[in-house]
Amino acid sequence: MTEIDHLIDFIPYRLDWTQESARGQIFYKSGHHIGEIPVNQDGSIDTECNTYKVVKYLVENVYVPNVKLVTWGDIKKGDFMPLSCFGLDYQASSYLKYVPDYHTYGSSMMRVKTGTEELTGGNQQELDPIGSNFYHGCKGHWLLHDIQKNGLNQPITIVLQRGGREDKVEYNPHIHPGSVRQGVFGATDNEDMTCIVWDAYNAFDWIEPLSIDDWLKCFTTPQFDNMRPTHLHVAYNYTSIEVQCSGEWTNGESKPDRQWREKVRDFSKQVSEIMNGKPLNIYLGYDSRHEDITDVQIKSIKDSCERSVREENCRFEPEIKLLDVSKIPEYTREYANQSTEFTYSRFLIPYLENYEGFSIFIDNDFVWKNPFWEMFYFLHPDNAVACVQYEYELEKMSTTKMGGEKNVMYPKKLWSSFMVFNNAHEDCKKLTPEVVNTASGQYLHQFEWTDKIDRIPDKYVFTEGMSDENKRYHAVHYTRGGPWIKDMDCSDISQLDLYKKYKNALDK
Repeated sequence: MTEIDHLIDFIPYRLDWTQESARGQIFYKSGHHIGEIPVNQDGSIDTECNTYKVVKYLVENVYVPNVKLVTWGDIKKGDFMPLSCFGLDYQASSYLKYVPDYHTYGSSMMRVKTGTEELTGGNQQELDPIGSNFYHGCKGHWLLHDIQKNGLNQPITIVLQRGGREDKVEYNPHIHPGSVRQGVFGATDNEDMTCIVWDAYNAFDWIEPLSIDDWLKCFTTPQFDNMRPTHLHVAYNYTSIEVQCSGEWTNGESKPDRQWREKVRDFSKQVSEIMNGKPLNIYLGYDSRHEDITDVQIKSIKDSCERSVREENCRFEPEIKLLDVSKIPEYTREYANQSTEFTYSRFLIPYLENYEGFSIFIDNDFVWKNPFWEMFYFLHPDNAVACVQYEYELEKMSTTKMGGEKNVMYPKKLWSSFMVFNNAHEDCKKLTPEVVNTASGQYLHQFEWTDKIDRIPDKYVFTEGMSDENKRYHAVHYTRGGPWIKDMDCSDISQLDLYKKYKNALDK
């Protein structure tokens, strides 16, 4: 019996993907490990090995649908997959809840101060999901920065499944391997990032199917460091052929896989050591003239956190602090040329936290639809601050804001409206009360105090008056003001339904 006959003998039935009837039977099932395809140092593969021949037989005899190379931009363009499944919010919640005290290694949670393996109470069966969620949260933070720096080491693989909506053609993506990488796709919003899609429905009808060799080449082309895998592990899963890379060619030598689990562990340990038991907190800009919007923002933060993750043992609920200058005796700067009471005091946050841990600053006029958790991921622990780096054309921005006040234009406008501080960073230690009380607005708001700045994509924030109305977002930033400003004409302010939703709930 040949290798091909042996494989076919174990397949209970054949799904002919040229037939419409087969498309209703799409499912994921761990299938048959076919074997390995050796990869040469130049990236060519062994087309004489039995595993390659089996793969060729399966593809040519339509045991699998067409396979295509698709970009994140193509997925957004198609508008037939729910983009909400591409994100890191759920994993980020567990991560932020436990990372002040723990780092990860697989499903184990290690206390940083003692170095002992310890989970979080209760019996082992209850704790395993917590350790797993925490691990995937840690992996998401490390992976986001690793992909931004090095690129994908291999594409994620998507099998399209027909969605259940009747009002719109929709496909649900089943993704394996790459469940955390799919979150990075959505978080980074890099439209050039690629994935492999098994497209039984020809949903991506503008993309030509890949040949067998071009499909396998997606896994053998070096994504970073000029490294190639030494082997491709191949499995048949009925609706797809799953490929995973192993080994690496380095300087002409074949070596085992790099220990990426150890990299995740070391990264999460670095974050945890900076936090040193101190949870991430939020400072909201506070202006005594605009108390209504402060109450609305606090409710939107709390409700969005609870709504997104129901399980209390995996839900991060931040400590919220108001940046009230009347309660900060060290802040002595005169109120001049400021549109709000917190225009400059926001840069005191590292000092107020004793230059320890991480903190987030948010302007008072944000209202949240989804949690902020994922935005924390964009700060690398080696850097001082992360912010949303807007690239709006200043001449197109409104000349007034906040109920008629002059809107001063300057480079990096709005960058300081949402910031994640690494309070312990040496550059953040430059932000002493003396500096914040005396430094120019240019020095502070244009980040002349540091060049260690990470970029948070502006996709997370709908900037009222500037953003595309079709934009998906986590929060609305009402830069031009709203009903909380006395006697303001709000007739041309958009996205007020979100504000009114929370305001009405508070009034009840």
